Amino acid sequence: MNALNVLIPRTADNDYRGGKVPLVFFLALIGMTAFRSFVHFLREDSGVNSIASIVLFSGSPDPNHVIYMFSSLWGSQQVIMVILYIIVLVRFRNLIPLMWALMFVEVILRIGVGMMHSLTPEYYVRTPPGKVANLPLLLISLIMIVIAIRNALREAESTIAQ
Repeated sequence: MNALNVLIPRTADNDYRGGKVPLVFFLALIGMTAFRSFVHFLREDSGVNSIASIVLFSGSPDPNHVIYMFSSLWGSQQVIMVILYIIVLVRFRNLIPLMWALMFVEVILRIGVGMMHSLTPEYYVRTPPGKVANLPLLLISLIMIVIAIRNALREAESTIAQ
């Protein structure tokens, strides 16, 4: 068994060997993702003004409605990820390291989008929580991947040795 087989196993099952820490943090990831997804999906302003503190824009037709629609679409994609995370938690726990890897990639892409289409301070009342959370979530994701792979490889080695 190697790291790639831990990240992308040949079969998906509930034989999770990545350890308790990545599993507990995965539960927290589900909760955080569920909260932000339903805020973006269901709030009237999709959380853009009320949480991310992006300023209101003026114009006719109202440009804020377009912003809310795209943010709500992003929220709908996040709802799908929550459903996938729950399916993995219930039926396919050996895919938890892969879910952490996908979160790592998502954060990298978010940071990239932020660099390509950066909003300067005049667009915000204060720094949005999502922007503040990017670096910690990137590091947590990487740490969870490393821990899960290390634990799974150690357990595989001890099983072979017996």
